[in-house]
Amino acid sequence: MTYPKKHLSYKLTISIETQAEIYLQLSKLEEAGFPALEAVELLKNTHLKSHNQIQQMQRFLKLGNSIADSGYKAGIFSEFDKSLLQAGEASGNILAIYKQLARYYAQKVSRLKKLKSKCYLPLITLIIALFVQPLPAFILNEISIVDYLFLSIGRLCKIGLITYVVIKLPAWLTTGKLQFLGLKNLVYSLQLKLPLVSSWIIKRQINEFFRSLGLMLAAGLPMTTALEKSVKTISNPLLSRKFDSVILSTQNGASLTDALVNISEIDYETMQLLLVGEKSGKLAKTILHQVKITQENIELKDDLLTEWIPRIFYALVTAWVATSIISGNSTIPIAL
Repeated sequence: MTYPKKHLSYKLTISIETQAEIYLQLSKLEEAGFPALEAVELLKNTHLKSHNQIQQMQRFLKLGNSIADSGYKAGIFSEFDKSLLQAGEASGNILAIYKQLARYYAQKVSRLKKLKSKCYLPLITLIIALFVQPLPAFILNEISIVDYLFLSIGRLCKIGLITYVVIKLPAWLTTGKLQFLGLKNLVYSLQLKLPLVSSWIIKRQINEFFRSLGLMLAAGLPMTTALEKSVKTISNPLLSRKFDSVILSTQNGASLTDALVNISEIDYETMQLLLVGEKSGKLAKTILHQVKITQENIELKDDLLTEWIPRIFYALVTAWVATSIISGNSTIPIAL
């Protein structure tokens, strides 16, 4: 008796920054005419941190696997990347896919670095404040060195732990070790209903969906296949479930705009642009153009937010330190 082969899922094992660099180098090597095996050999010599993964990719290539499958099995390409690269290999235009992915991941790296750079100064300010606040009491011998370190380092550890838990808790409750609590659907529901939070999440996930769809259509994938794969990029399952009817409608012959008409999260302006793209025969280009505009608007709002949050944070920290020093109370708790 034979059993069907189980579909294997391979985990991505490299950073976004490394992905951007690898795709950029692959595009340059492909443009220069290097065969796949030689290109991967050169990658192995320039990416020492990812040496093992690239060596694995080389081994899979030698066994007769395609570039897309080899990179995916080695943990270098994501499942989304693999689909794009397979389409590129099939169409003979893998160079364009390398360039698209290099640009895509380079933009993600740029956004992450920008966000991190905004966090450094508030973090340093907080650390300094935690050590300054109990300092007068220590200088006046009101507390010992042990008490001083306990107040400063102890609070820093407590704030770090609370911040870490707050950031990680949604993932723990939905896909992590706390799934057994049965709060997964509640978390997903709150993500789509909480004021400010919901619009922040929905706008980004919808834009990532359209980015994936545009890239896949540009790579030559048929609409139904591209839709199925793009919907998987929507991380909130309650939101992605709304697109099941979209996939079904396109499978039955409906156009993309007709299929998306009942998705309330997609605004009227986007729908009109998609309609123009369909009628002009340039749907993929139109989608990617709209994604770029939406991403720029998202980044403008993010920049505004990252400008004001540190200002509010500095004001709160300054008020806390000043109040505790004036009152002479080194044990005033931090109001965060």
